[in-house]
Amino acid sequence: MNDVHVHLVRARQALLNTAAVVPNVDADGLAAGAIALRARGETAGAATLLERGITPFTPGAPLPDGPLALLSWGVRELGRPAVMVDHHVPEVAPRSDQVVVSSFGESPEVPTAALMRRVIPDAPAWLAAVGAVGDLGPAAFGLEDLRDVAQGPVRRLAGLVDSARRVPGGPIATALALLVEHDGPEAALADPRIAELEAAKRAWKAEYDRLIDRTPVMNDAVAVLLLSSTARVHPLIATMWARRLSSRLVVVANDAYLDGRIDFAARGGSGLPSLLRRALPDADGEFGHGRDRASGGTLTPCEFERLLVGLGAPDVPGARAPVSSAA
Repeated sequence: MNDVHVHLVRARQALLNTAAVVPNVDADGLAAGAIALRARGETAGAATLLERGITPFTPGAPLPDGPLALLSWGVRELGRPAVMVDHHVPEVAPRSDQVVVSSFGESPEVPTAALMRRVIPDAPAWLAAVGAVGDLGPAAFGLEDLRDVAQGPVRRLAGLVDSARRVPGGPIATALALLVEHDGPEAALADPRIAELEAAKRAWKAEYDRLIDRTPVMNDAVAVLLLSSTARVHPLIATMWARRLSSRLVVVANDAYLDGRIDFAARGGSGLPSLLRRALPDADGEFGHGRDRASGGTLTPCEFERLLVGLGAPDVPGARAPVSSAA
């Protein structure tokens, strides 16, 4: 056996032996989690689903004792045994009691759910595709082993699964259950519980439509847009503006997503995690992780103001305090 195969066998064994599966709650993380839970013979209820604003690396995060399977959370410092399967920028080397399977740097990009098929070779291709579409859109169907899955049902299901985490109190557990319990996207879409995900998508879309016409304040290098919504609208709005303003870093912030904090998405350019950390080198907030071209984080209003200064952003009215929630 070659070294890669040996490493994947070790990762598979570690995954099966962990105390709990802790998936990120986007479509990629939930699909990866469903693959892991099915391989372990567990129901969706066995997963540890963290609330918004909490990661496995947050001090005091409500995690079970023992080794963990962290799926699509990044590769960061963790003081316990774990297996981490991920495609974001790795930030640390794993400890001897941790196993990391990473696709960072591969081209084309391989999201976590698709990467999980290397760890669990008999995992359903449609589950890997749901996660990959959540991250890459239609380009996911160009990945090896995903070309033959039913594109229409997978695309619809991926959008609904991703909507679960975009509204407060969204049906994340239901989304995971649909992925774990069914043998194909058509069956998941026919489950009556899909109505919970459809309602979440409608609520999210209403907020997105309410805010999509807001215009950033910008200078030659940075564009900043401040929003106020309990829905997770800011990452997609940031992506939209980054496409229009390809020469600028785009920062879209939301002051109503988490109580007392600014949650923001940064898009445009490359090397964004390190760029954000250089702009605010002494902050303790949760920020500057993720992908080379898609990062963000959560900061106090004062820290966020300092970040904008460090990035050379224009003077933005409202950046010194939470912005108005008026529509």
